[in-house]
Amino acid sequence: MNNSVERILPTIKAVDQDNDKVTLSLIINADLRCFKGHFDDASIVPGVVQLDWAMTFARKHLAMHGDVLNVSVLKFQNLLMPEMEVHLEIIKKSATKLTFSYYMGDDKFSSARVELT
Repeated sequence: MNNSVERILPTIKAVDQDNDKVTLSLIINADLRCFKGHFDDASIVPGVVQLDWAMTFARKHLAMHGDVLNVSVLKFQNLLMPEMEVHLEIIKKSATKLTFSYYMGDDKFSSARVELT
C-alpha cells in the first residue's frame, strides 16, 4: 500500500507580488499526478490543469473568489512538460476577472482571460 501523498501542484521557487499582480516561478515536477496517463510516451500538462493551477494561485495570492464562469481568449502556444521551469503571471483585473499566462523568457506556453461568478 502506497501512503505517499500525490503531488498536484508544481514546486514554487519564488513569488513576486505587487498589488493586483503575482508572478510565480514554478518547477513542473515529473512526479505530478497530472502526468499519469497524459501521455505515456510524452507527458504534458493538460490545459485544464494549467487553468486549475492558475485559479489555485489566484485564490491564494490575489484573494479571488467564485467559480469559473467563462474562459476566453484561451491560447496554447507550446507544451508544458515535466521538469520545465516556467513563470505564471496572474493579473487581477477586477473582483471577478483575471488574466494568466505561462511563459519563460520569450517562450509563451498558454494564456487566458477568466471570469468568475
